[in-house]
Amino acid sequence: PRPYNMGTMPSAQQQVTTGQMHRGHMPPLSLAQQALMGTINSSMQAVQQAQADLGYADNPPPLGHDLASRAWVQNKVDESKHEIHSQVGAITAGTASVVNLTAGEPTETDYSAVGCAITTISSNLTEMSKGVKLLSALMDDDVGSGHKLMGAARMLAGAVSDLLRSVEPAAAEPRQTVLTAAGSIGQASGDLLRHMGEGEIDEKFQETLMNLAKAVANAAAMLVLKAKNVAQVAEDTVLQNQVIAAATQCALSTSQLVACTKVVSPTISSPVCQEQLVEAGKLVDRSVETCVKACRSASDDGELLKQVSAAAGVVGQALSDLLQHVRHYASCGEPIGRYDQATDTIMNVTENIFTSMGDAGECKKRHVLQVGRLASNSPVQIR
Repeated sequence: PRPYNMGTMPSAQQQVTTGQMHRGHMPPLSLAQQALMGTINSSMQAVQQAQADLGYADNPPPLGHDLASRAWVQNKVDESKHEIHSQVGAITAGTASVVNLTAGEPTETDYSAVGCAITTISSNLTEMSKGVKLLSALMDDDVGSGHKLMGAARMLAGAVSDLLRSVEPAAAEPRQTVLTAAGSIGQASGDLLRHMGEGEIDEKFQETLMNLAKAVANAAAMLVLKAKNVAQVAEDTVLQNQVIAAATQCALSTSQLVACTKVVSPTISSPVCQEQLVEAGKLVDRSVETCVKACRSASDDGELLKQVSAAAGVVGQALSDLLQHVRHYASCGEPIGRYDQATDTIMNVTENIFTSMGDAGECKKRHVLQVGRLASNSPVQIR
């Protein structure tokens, strides 16, 4: 696939919005949350302006039918497609970043980073809407392709608007609302690229990618069941609650992985999108590790802990399969062994998970070696 330069990420706008309404007994917004509200409000205005601009088509520039004019149009079309593709990649990467950054507790969230990602999304959407209008005017519209392109861009702008509303600190929306909004951005982005004739990956690859992400979620669901069995026999209420909380977070992290996969799959050739998917995978890794440790602390039932360890191993294998699929696609032409730091990081995380389970024998060795081989092919620098 062709490399695309991603849009720049400006600093978060530190605007403070006061007088927000709070639901129920929510505590007052912190200064960081208020600053994020300001960023969201200004970004929402930009998105609404883009939606309005996409409501009407521009007239094509006055050109002749000579060879030079046709060549100019073709060059402009190619240039516009390249820029729009880059901007869509920045939007999907920014969306996945928002999902990953808001995964934890509100007190642990880096609201400045969330604001940066949101500003990236809205600024690239603004530029994308201009490019879409120009491209629509230049396209041969005998089959209504320009009209369909404008409609797809409006759908993407609407999906971005939904995401911004879902992450407002004052709104306190359920987490699933955020994930659904993010998934809609992925769907709309893919539709836009297809209408533009720039769908970069075949449907079979995309279908496999989604199925592998869902396999991670299914494996995590089994781990949650095994962890709940441990919680039921735990005698200490505090430890029991820790197991339940860890299992819940494990399920949520895999739901986020599925959402991130849906978001970035249309633009998976972008290294930034690959990085966000790997980041979502790291969140799953950490949640599995936490769940296993909580189970070991809560009970000494050997059989139940063995079942937890086995289920955690299945999650790890499913996650490896997903990353292998992405890296196999993304590493075409990349020299083997180029990303030693990525290799070490993934192997260390995986090693820690299995160490916390106790002796996992050859299963552990095979898993760590496989993940190491995957990382050695990775074009993604993991921090």
